[in-house]
Amino acid sequence: MGEPPADGRVRIPAGEDDIARALVAGEVVVGDCESTPVAVLSDLSSSPDAGWIEGRLAGVGEGAELPAASGRTRVVVTSARPLTEADVESVRRLGADEVVLVVPESGASPDGVPAGVLRQCLELVAPEDFTLVPMPVSWRGSEADEALTAATAARLEGTHLWRLRPATETGADKKQRAGDELWAEGLERLREATSEPASSADVLLDKAMPVLGRWRPPRRQRGVVVFFTGFSGSGKSTLAKGLADYLTGQVDRAVTLLDGDVVRRLLSSGLGFDRAGRDLNVRRIGFVAAEVARHGGIAVCAPIAPYAESRAAVREMVEAVGDLVLVHVATPLAECERRDVKGLYKKARAGVVTQFTGISDPYDEPLDAELRVDTTGASFEESLAVITDFLAAGGWLPTQTTQAAQATKVAHVSPSDPQPEG
Repeated sequence: MGEPPADGRVRIPAGEDDIARALVAGEVVVGDCESTPVAVLSDLSSSPDAGWIEGRLAGVGEGAELPAASGRTRVVVTSARPLTEADVESVRRLGADEVVLVVPESGASPDGVPAGVLRQCLELVAPEDFTLVPMPVSWRGSEADEALTAATAARLEGTHLWRLRPATETGADKKQRAGDELWAEGLERLREATSEPASSADVLLDKAMPVLGRWRPPRRQRGVVVFFTGFSGSGKSTLAKGLADYLTGQVDRAVTLLDGDVVRRLLSSGLGFDRAGRDLNVRRIGFVAAEVARHGGIAVCAPIAPYAESRAAVREMVEAVGDLVLVHVATPLAECERRDVKGLYKKARAGVVTQFTGISDPYDEPLDAELRVDTTGASFEESLAVITDFLAAGGWLPTQTTQAAQATKVAHVSPSDPQPEG
């Protein structure tokens, strides 16, 4: 548990220019990550002599909405996750006269829980004697959040601050650790669930699970993106098309194929093949795939996606609304070049085709791939079965389909993908 700084002063990180402008203006507005004002600080100081290190601005929070009676104690609870029974018990042990629960109105938590979902959870389980105060705050788990929570507590004239920390944060006060650990375990169960998640030891968290389950349903009902990456000629387009055709006949959800070459002609026709153009192409694919997943569908994507940064951006977009399964088609470059029936590698070696992945442009090998498939010496059916087995074992597909792909009849196209795909 934390307490607002002495004398009600709040510290926020700031650069030298920002500090200088704020001192001239005499006040500074504290906002969340979406620039929504939360509090105004006045009586500013940046003097190290007063206990603040370089790069910090300090001031007194204004705009209190719940003035505390003299001598009364008020705990301000800021919510980056659902409330647990362990949290309530710990807060009550403080013996405070009032407990104010800040309910976020925008954005998502650092764990990806949308503000609307988190708000429903808090309103559902909060004790009757807790005062719920909706505020336009968005927690992100950054250092700035420490300032934001302190500013929020100052605005509500709290005498104590209690943070419901997300699973992405560590190092919380041991008094808060029980609730933090319960939430981290509950979130993991929710993410890995192939059916309704098992009950926990916490009554309030279990009560919130139906609301959370609508946000993260069991994997078989959850939107998923199967994202293939690999060299040109690795076989990823062949496998992606085969998987999409197979899934269309096996599941009752919409299946969308976003092949790199087709996307380049339609969605990204105006982009070049420099790093910026390739990065934006992959991000566009990721955005469309995330929208498919948001509505419970399955997207199968097959760009080259050579850069780790681009793939990380796709993962972030997708995992905000569903699951991403990154498949590295790890066929060696030499084998891809041997398959070069269209002569693209030969042209790249001769300098006719420039910025060619693996020859004149880099490929960042994925370190976070959920699955790695080398098609060298393997039949199409064998490689496809590896992927469908993985999806079935993970709960995204019905278990009875585990080996079915080996027998399915899917047209086998050439494993030599054309280069212009991103």
